[in-house]
Amino acid sequence: MITIAEVLRQSGVPQETIDALDAKIVSGFNTVLTTASQAEASAAAAATKAEADRKLAEEQAAAAKAAQDAAELSKRSVDEFWQNTYNPGIASWEKERAALAKAASDAAAEAAFYKTQRESYLKTLNIDPSTAPVFTAPAPTTPPPEKTPGTPTFVDPNVVVSRVGDGMYSIMNIMHEYSTLYNGQQLPISPSELIKQADAQKLSPMDYAARTFKFAEKKEEIRQAAAKAHDAEIAAKAVAANDEAHKAEVKRIQDEFNAKEKLRAEQGGNNPDVKLPPGSSKFADLQRATKAGERKDPTRMTPQERHQITRDTIHKAIEEREQAVA
Repeated sequence: MITIAEVLRQSGVPQETIDALDAKIVSGFNTVLTTASQAEASAAAAATKAEADRKLAEEQAAAAKAAQDAAELSKRSVDEFWQNTYNPGIASWEKERAALAKAASDAAAEAAFYKTQRESYLKTLNIDPSTAPVFTAPAPTTPPPEKTPGTPTFVDPNVVVSRVGDGMYSIMNIMHEYSTLYNGQQLPISPSELIKQADAQKLSPMDYAARTFKFAEKKEEIRQAAAKAHDAEIAAKAVAANDEAHKAEVKRIQDEFNAKEKLRAEQGGNNPDVKLPPGSSKFADLQRATKAGERKDPTRMTPQERHQITRDTIHKAIEEREQAVA
């Protein structure tokens, strides 16, 4: 562990200065460095342990996933045995046993019928049926020898054709589904490899493809994108409708203003700002107001005051005409 003296020496402090330092100060700095080094070592150890714990958690999660997959595969294998081997075998055995029992019952009924017919016929001939000769069945023929182990067993061609057709239809459906969901792309693996992997997992090709290529998730993604585009289209149409309504309102206001301006120009001549309609002169009123002291005499005003009075009078006249037109 580095000491405070070594730190100062590496920083270029003379040895005489270092030796002159108070022992308590040096001891205190050494204690701080020791504490910092211990804290750094503890942090490094904690980080190492956290990384080890993370790797252990990942390994445990991977092992749990592998165990889950193995358990699912085992369950599918057991289900396949019970559904495709055991249950069909039991059903076939029960059907065969019932057929044999019925055949035995029919044979017994037929034998009893013929026995009754034979006794009736012998009685008509005055022959005791118990002493009359009976038919003796010939000895059973020797059954053909069993097949030699390894002799091939031929499957019904119709079954083979049916299974091949089902497989082809399934592969075509998978290819169409993948192409539809992934913008016309082809399957990333060959159909034969897909069937091989599906058989290894005890799944149908369609179920394996749907799980591997995430058909359900992709359909949901496409549905959400279509819904988002639909909402955006509705919002755009609403904005366009609002813009059209705003433009129509602006045009209406502009047309109304232009109509009023046209009417005012027709009533006021070439200069509507200064010329009033006939009969609307205010000179007499202004002269009376000047004499009464209600209005300042224009001849005694400054140029700025006269200009202001003129502007006010013009704007007031314009407002009165606009009110009259409205």
